[in-house]
Amino acid sequence: MAMAPLSQQSPEELAVRAQTGGGPALACFGELVTRYEVRLFNFLLRRTRCRADAEELTQEAFLRAWERIQSYDPAWKFSTWLYTIASRLAVSKHRKLGRERTWDTFERCGDVERDTLEASDDRRLGKRLWTLAEESLSPDQQTALWLRYAEDMAIGEIARVMGKSQVGVRVCLFRARQTLAKNASAEGWMPEIELKPDGDAAEVGEVVVPTRRRANARVGEVV
Repeated sequence: MAMAPLSQQSPEELAVRAQTGGGPALACFGELVTRYEVRLFNFLLRRTRCRADAEELTQEAFLRAWERIQSYDPAWKFSTWLYTIASRLAVSKHRKLGRERTWDTFERCGDVERDTLEASDDRRLGKRLWTLAEESLSPDQQTALWLRYAEDMAIGEIARVMGKSQVGVRVCLFRARQTLAKNASAEGWMPEIELKPDGDAAEVGEVVVPTRRRANARVGEVV
């Protein structure tokens, strides 16, 4: 039976095939690099606020992933495994520097490809929310927010990436959303409010911000 083209295979399938070694393994891993390099760079840029550091860490993360591909467990999403490696590298680099970098604005970090963060008619509002996030949230809160709404990761996946408990991630996200809503209100405007269709947080409004996959995403639900 003929194997499906690489572009049609899931990241998990590609990672498992990359474990077999040889030429096909390199091709499969190359496809994974193509799919994730921009997303991973953007994630690391928001962790380091330095384009050069983000580029270095992105390359190192893929190198580590290739070296350790045999340890990948397909029970986990490949993106969770990859972002865990990248996050740990970022933490190690931060500790090595021994100090916090200045959290600069995205524009001062250089011209970065931004996926679809600013692709909709609501991009001005969304951009302001992300600016508020970088101005008022802790690095952990920003990381959790980005993984939840830009990468669409589940709470358990975020906990694995950040090395926190699921309860810790929920608290981090809740406080981040409360801070964003408070600061938006202080500026004299409020983000769009909507309710979760599944009823999990039917009594709680959700602040809308842009995500990688769509123009609007929910940021104010209790998850």
